[in-house]
Amino acid sequence: MTTITLPIDAVQFYNDGPGVPDTPLLREAEKAYRTAFAEAAAEVVRWGMMRDDLIEQAWCQRQQIREQAEILVSSADLYGVPELDSEQIVYRCGHEINASHIRGRVQALEIARRCWDEYYEVGTPVEAILVAIFIPWSDRVAEWVRSPIDPTTVLTPPRPEDGLTEDHMRLLDFVRDRAETTPQPTESLPMKTVRQLVNEFPELRRPVIHGLLREGETMNVVASPKVGKSWLVTDLAMAVATGGQWLDCFQCEKGEVLIIDNELHEQTSAHRIPKVLDARSIAFSSVADRVSIINIRGGLKDIFGMNDTFNSMRPGRFKIIVLDAVYRFMPRNMDENDNGTMAQIYNQLDGHAARLGCAFVLVHHSSKGSQSGKSITDVGAGAGSQSRATDTHLILRPHEQDDVAVLDAAVRSWPPVSPRCLRWTFPVWTPDDSLDPTLLRPERPRRRPKSEFESKATKAPTEPEWTAERFAESFVTDELLLKATILKTAKAAGLSERRSNMLLTECETEGLIHRWQPISNQPAKFSTRPMSNPPA
Repeated sequence: MTTITLPIDAVQFYNDGPGVPDTPLLREAEKAYRTAFAEAAAEVVRWGMMRDDLIEQAWCQRQQIREQAEILVSSADLYGVPELDSEQIVYRCGHEINASHIRGRVQALEIARRCWDEYYEVGTPVEAILVAIFIPWSDRVAEWVRSPIDPTTVLTPPRPEDGLTEDHMRLLDFVRDRAETTPQPTESLPMKTVRQLVNEFPELRRPVIHGLLREGETMNVVASPKVGKSWLVTDLAMAVATGGQWLDCFQCEKGEVLIIDNELHEQTSAHRIPKVLDARSIAFSSVADRVSIINIRGGLKDIFGMNDTFNSMRPGRFKIIVLDAVYRFMPRNMDENDNGTMAQIYNQLDGHAARLGCAFVLVHHSSKGSQSGKSITDVGAGAGSQSRATDTHLILRPHEQDDVAVLDAAVRSWPPVSPRCLRWTFPVWTPDDSLDPTLLRPERPRRRPKSEFESKATKAPTEPEWTAERFAESFVTDELLLKATILKTAKAAGLSERRSNMLLTECETEGLIHRWQPISNQPAKFSTRPMSNPPA
């Protein structure tokens, strides 16, 4: 870990909250935040109309206050590495109070602007907005400011829509009803500025499977028929139900699971699940009431025929809903090879996922023939929109070794997923990191072995195997080299980028090379000498 030496009057990070006010300084910052928020809420009432110019001015003040807190320090002094000639930004001690104060003002004004736009755009008179929403809101904010500061928790401010009285609700309903009877222009799609968007959605949706899937998203699980897809998603269901890790690498958030299976009979499902539990050493009681099954083989419904079932579910109950398998949910006379058909199906599922607050997992089969030469998103039978419409497209492809598959995935809202080998040991898949995931089963059958005479006649000199030692000796020196430079040199020597990345990681793990990254926001470099041992 890099040791840093800060100036005596500085801290490393800018802090304008929100955070638990567990120190005297942070309690003063919380007090400043609340005061500014309340002042801004009262100011909005006096405006009479939304003042975008004053809101923009507040944003500029927030930027100025941050810049005033900045201190430039030498990277060499900060990290104790003399050869560094750059500068770093740290922040003045005590900046938290002014920073939190201006954050309170900006946040209150942005909340007010969003609420104002919502009601004003449907024709609500200014007087009604002020009387029914903003004046009561300002009063509730004043009460919130006077509430004691708890050093163990963050108390969020009230929002304009919270706590409206019945009289105010009737007033707004009357205004809305009158607006609905008035001819309105054709409604356009909702539009937000970047600032509105970022303020309304400061974080990504909550994870369901870390690294793969979030609430409201869909994930395809694609593999050839009869390779163990259903066993794989059953294993996933148990991991979500217990809040464990799936395949030893994807942490799952704990929650209830629903499996809708149109391939297995009830007796088969009842037989399979205990086997997976035994293989994973999971107690039956820990999932018995957290996983539900709907077996519809023999009484099939297409995806649109499932609407009543989905609409009857309580939002928030299930973390994931598994559909196994997609091809049997296809509506009659609709073709899985038609992009329009598949887009409609995924649009339907997106709507259910949004209302239920869950994620959907769709089990699907790959097309016939070898999959090794295809990109991830091209694996899967049917129209290409299936992989484009989903948020995660997870695939299994055969490895050149028997009973081994390579898991790979294309994701939308996560960092790229590295391919990984899984070994089939009935009834579960288990990671096997001793195997090379690039060695997919080839597209063509291997040629017959040559006779001893043919081998001797045509045998060419064999190139030494690329080991970590050979890679480090060939491409890494005591000079600092960027990763991209090392990979480019290795590519020129005939190594693939994937193989080079694996060898580079192996070199670092074995201590053959060392990572140099004194500054976290700059690219790492590699050298054969440790970072703690700078050149003379």
